[in-house]
Amino acid sequence: MRRGPAVLTHAARAAGQPPAGRRRSALYWAVAIAAAVAVLVFCYLRIAGTTPVVSDGAANAMQAWGMFHGDPLLHGWYVTDVSFYTTELPEYGLVEAVAGLRPEVVHICAALTYTLLVLLAAAVARGRARGAEGLTRALLAAGVMLAPEPGDATGVLLGAPDHVGAAVPVLVVMLLLDWGRPRWYVPVAAGIVLAVAIVGEPLTLLVGVLPVVAVCLARTCAALVRRVPPRDLWFELSLACAAALAVPAALAGDRLIRLLGGYSTNKNPAAFVPLSTLPGNVPMTARSVLALFGADYWSARGTLNHVFAVLHLAGAALVLAAIVLGAWRLVRTLGRAREPAGPADLVADLLVVAVIVNIAAYFLMYRIRHVPYAAHEIGPVVSLGAALTGRMLGGPLLRARLLPALAAGLACYCAMLGFAAARPQAAPANAAVASWLVRHGLRSGIAPYWEATSVTLDSGGTIAMGSVLPARGGLAPWHWEEDMRVFKHGHSANFLLTSPGESVTPALAAKTFGRPAGVYRYQGYTIMVWDKNLIPHLGRPVP
Repeated sequence: MRRGPAVLTHAARAAGQPPAGRRRSALYWAVAIAAAVAVLVFCYLRIAGTTPVVSDGAANAMQAWGMFHGDPLLHGWYVTDVSFYTTELPEYGLVEAVAGLRPEVVHICAALTYTLLVLLAAAVARGRARGAEGLTRALLAAGVMLAPEPGDATGVLLGAPDHVGAAVPVLVVMLLLDWGRPRWYVPVAAGIVLAVAIVGEPLTLLVGVLPVVAVCLARTCAALVRRVPPRDLWFELSLACAAALAVPAALAGDRLIRLLGGYSTNKNPAAFVPLSTLPGNVPMTARSVLALFGADYWSARGTLNHVFAVLHLAGAALVLAAIVLGAWRLVRTLGRAREPAGPADLVADLLVVAVIVNIAAYFLMYRIRHVPYAAHEIGPVVSLGAALTGRMLGGPLLRARLLPALAAGLACYCAMLGFAAARPQAAPANAAVASWLVRHGLRSGIAPYWEATSVTLDSGGTIAMGSVLPARGGLAPWHWEEDMRVFKHGHSANFLLTSPGESVTPALAAKTFGRPAGVYRYQGYTIMVWDKNLIPHLGRPVP
């Protein structure tokens, strides 16, 4: 007997296959999301391009190049207090496999990372909500961080790797908790993600491990007080244990890298500041948070940028409201007389604790002087705060029938994104002098930090430059974002490059190495050339 269309549709559903209409809808959504991602990557690439590539990003590009070209452990490298070894450097290496070793890699990776953060924040904000509420949540989160503020704040969010990307593994853990069922493999997977992330980004301890351990233990203790059976709390306990075990696992990974002769990490300068510093940190912390969300009016230059900052105050206000609401709900959850809420509420609790802990550590452990640059220490707040905002406020705003206002705000943010992307592009910081050095056959030299690695990348690795600084009346190598093998036996350098304002002056260079064979000046740079190897005349490396 021949089946009718209704029967076929029912059979298809029974077999787990979506009907044709649902397949077309899914296809349309996939195409729309892909188009949006392409637009975002293009816009963020343009915004990143408004800042010059300097030695910070150049060093990361050189490290990634070494990792994927025969030196996976980065032997001889001294990185900063953060290695990015398991976070951004693999991304850099993959991009370099396609684009080659060039300054633009820094901008490409910045655009990809920020786009990924927007998508992850939207996904976490949506959670398990569907329909209009799910869409509102996702768009609200994406909208809050859609248009980075032009100017100095661009370097914080779309410059070289500097803590902003630390939110990627944390948001991935949030998605695991949202989408995964309470099974043993969810805590295991979360612990693995956190351990791998800590190796490359120690800030994960604050924004990932600490919130998971603190919230899960607090929920467990509150449930035990209510006499909830311990067997019903295994998920929170196992999640807390997995996060805690991620720390020794990461330390073991770090130690293994050192034992195998891999890179070395500089000491983290963070420390609790004197109490007398805290009053001054209050307004600077507030300005730093505003800068992350594009609302730092005080650092803006020009009428359009001031308008940009004022319009972004709405997004910053929503984030603040979400933090307050999330903290209140967390306290209420821990104090109410019934079992803790499920995984969806757990994600909101983790987000609010992560944001508060990151801002509190910034306030207590740094003497904040330069805004917005100092805001890189709380870079994860922008995406974690956006995810929290969408998750906490998307539904209430929709039910309050404020969708037209949200749509108007999103349209303004889209226009501001276009405004930021239309700004003039900046050339790499030292590309011109790198070309001059290549033309004149100068291939191996030394320079202050801000010229050294930057020139190496600008030349595509053709020029090998070592970073030096004044030390004990002469010059010495500096253990900061440097491959110290360029100063080892068998290597040579016959010229020094410096520029006005640097502590490495021509007079100090002449005192250290003697009279040069030739002195050249190009676009403000001074290039001093000797007929000898300069490396043996350098002092002991400076940590």
